[in-house]
Amino acid sequence: MRKLKIILFSGLFMCLTTSTLVYAQMFADTTNQPNSEPAQEVQHSGLNLIGKVMNSQAQFLDEQLAFGLLRKHRYVFIGEKHDNPAHHELERRFIQERFADASRSNQGRVVFEMLDNSHEAAIRQLQAATSLDQMKQILNWPEKGSWDWRIYGSTFHEASKRSALAFGNIDRAFISAVYKNGEKNFVGVDRFSTALNPPDFLKNYLLDQIFSSHCGMQSRETLTPMLYIQLAKDASMATAMLQTDAAMLIAGGEHVRAETGAPWHLRKKNPQADVLVIQLIEVQADSIDLDTYIKKAGKADLYWFTAATESKDYCAGVKGKAAQ
Repeated sequence: MRKLKIILFSGLFMCLTTSTLVYAQMFADTTNQPNSEPAQEVQHSGLNLIGKVMNSQAQFLDEQLAFGLLRKHRYVFIGEKHDNPAHHELERRFIQERFADASRSNQGRVVFEMLDNSHEAAIRQLQAATSLDQMKQILNWPEKGSWDWRIYGSTFHEASKRSALAFGNIDRAFISAVYKNGEKNFVGVDRFSTALNPPDFLKNYLLDQIFSSHCGMQSRETLTPMLYIQLAKDASMATAMLQTDAAMLIAGGEHVRAETGAPWHLRKKNPQADVLVIQLIEVQADSIDLDTYIKKAGKADLYWFTAATESKDYCAGVKGKAAQ
């Protein structure tokens, strides 16, 4: 059972599946945009959704208009599926587009869930001319670990070339401390102020997701330490963004959910923040039901549809292994 806990903690918890909660009303600042068309009309035409961008008014936007919004807003959240190459390709393009306009010098940093405060000193050593191989060495990136360099290295490099690379997550030592002592670690620390005394709706939602990611094999009560860790991660990423006048966060889709993830924490600290939330959505070959995609992703300003990776059942066989 101890082995099972380690597996679940390092893998399934990190990759929480998206929720099927029904959204009530989506916020947006993209109303009446030019170069847009009603999404339902395109949906019923049977056109492939891959490559399309939809706003919260169910309008498909021209890609260049979407890139314009990416550049316009101060704090941009990008929600990915960690193992989808199409998402990483898009993220590199987002960084290029974000920093393309030399007249806009206030684009700030690109904050990554995959980097934590243990990387802070190494990040300061990086130069715009640092090569990808040199970066790997400076960051002392492990050959085996939670994050695959073959997937994330080139995206880090894209940000580093613009002197914009930044960490967002908490390190393993702090994760262990939170697992043992819970909220006590947040008291008096501004970085985690929004993780203290979260509202019931937020705790209940996160516990439901953690329970699901642990394949329903532990009670919600025993998963409370994981709840505090999730809150700490999201609060840390939001704080990292607010350390500069503008920032873009790249993180898993659950961390980017507007009502329960890092955007919630950022808005708690700065209610007037200029925020744009983008969810990268995998298109399933047998579904063009836009409502289903949106309900799974939750509130967002833009939904960017991409090709899908092979679907995996992370709980398959876990219960059998636990019994061995």
